[in-house]
Amino acid sequence: MTDQLTEQEENDPIDDDSEVVQEGQWFVLELADGKQAFGQALRKGRGKTPPVKINKRSYSTSSIIGLPYGTVLELGKNKLIHLPNEQDLVPGMILDDAVPNNNDQTNDNRKLVENNDSQALKHDELKKLRADGTHGSKIVQSLIKNSATFDSKTEFSKAKYIARKQMKYQPRGRLVRCTARTVCAAMHLKESKKIMNLREDTLGQMLSFSNVCAGSQVLVFDTVMGIVTGSLAQRMGGYGKILSLYTGQQPSCIDILERFNLTFSENHSIKWLHCEDIFINTNGEYPDENDMEAVDRDALKWPCPLQGHTREYLEGLKDEKELKAFLTKRCNRFARKLTRTSPLEARSMLLARPCDSILIATKNDPTETLLGMLPHLAPSCPFVVFCEYMEPLAHCLLELQKNNLAINLRLTDTWMREYQVLPGRTHPNMYMSQNGGFLLVGIKLDPVTGVNEMNEDKRKQIRENMGGRRGRKKKRASDDSHSETAQGKEKKPKEES
Repeated sequence: MTDQLTEQEENDPIDDDSEVVQEGQWFVLELADGKQAFGQALRKGRGKTPPVKINKRSYSTSSIIGLPYGTVLELGKNKLIHLPNEQDLVPGMILDDAVPNNNDQTNDNRKLVENNDSQALKHDELKKLRADGTHGSKIVQSLIKNSATFDSKTEFSKAKYIARKQMKYQPRGRLVRCTARTVCAAMHLKESKKIMNLREDTLGQMLSFSNVCAGSQVLVFDTVMGIVTGSLAQRMGGYGKILSLYTGQQPSCIDILERFNLTFSENHSIKWLHCEDIFINTNGEYPDENDMEAVDRDALKWPCPLQGHTREYLEGLKDEKELKAFLTKRCNRFARKLTRTSPLEARSMLLARPCDSILIATKNDPTETLLGMLPHLAPSCPFVVFCEYMEPLAHCLLELQKNNLAINLRLTDTWMREYQVLPGRTHPNMYMSQNGGFLLVGIKLDPVTGVNEMNEDKRKQIRENMGGRRGRKKKRASDDSHSETAQGKEKKPKEES
């Protein structure tokens, strides 16, 4: 795990939460056609992170350092061009005099035939225009001018045709800050299967139902590329502890966590814990082990002396700026080593006190996973389990009810749909994700004194005492009791006689 975690030590910790793009920060570039791309703002490629790649073209990100978030960029031939603030993702099209513009309202699309013969501008001519560096707006003007059917289209069809050509030959993107919502949405568009089709609205419900706040101790099992762990770190702001479980030899989601632009304190709040400490050693008995990682960490002295080859390298540097950058990077590296928590220390934190909430988003069996983690949850504290399918969560719910382990159990599903809102063209989008997963939420009962009083007999009694609308059902029940007593009184004299 140490080797994996040291991969991010070359980058300085980002503590500036300003509204502009800082060097080393990750960002999301939202394109006009709905696609999204991750990128990192670097002045020069350090051999680690390639420039942002869009439509098989690579663009340098050095020009966006210092730009405010929300800025619209135009994808030029070899660079990203900063546009003024009044520009939008889809540029406004102003037809010149050379373009035919017929405002006849009797136009319709019934006579249009898609046979690729209406465009006089050939493909080779388009490739030559793009290779010569012709601006996209001029290419769109040429396409409109050489279209034989553009004049006969309706106004809506003209607008759709222009927008489609602009997104292809005049592409633009918007700088967006990397947050829990934007990272989850971008990963859902790019690799939805790897994150179990977890949508941003479902992620927001998980954070809300778990009642996570600053100062909490959260136990999380995340196999959705670290999205839940990074979202918890951003939500808690570095205050509290996040005990994140992992399988294998080392955590596999470090590269995704870097895209959250976590500060030093937020990154330090994540404590990595191996799954065998919970699911194998269920009796809580652990052998006495020497924490070699903690011993090596405590052996470091601060300030750390420079080695011989390091001194020779620094003496060869003549630029004072490079010298300061090297020493700053070295100080940050050793600061992370001095404050890193070892796996044995994370295990002792788990055993020291119960956790305040549990979040599970894994491809494993949710029933076995939750039952193994539930003893480490404090009583009257919530837990949230996410699964792509409903049947495993239904089995988990029945198991919790059978063993009387939790109350307020709810198995929920969310439905989110995006709408296109335009004058005269407001309608829901036709292409969307059908399922965003299911959530099982509940509150743990105390294993000693906690009793779920809502059993089946209690439910039947409440249903019998509940009146219907305006108390009609209750009134009928009282009328039946009065009739029974009246019949009993009439029978008594007959029996005596």
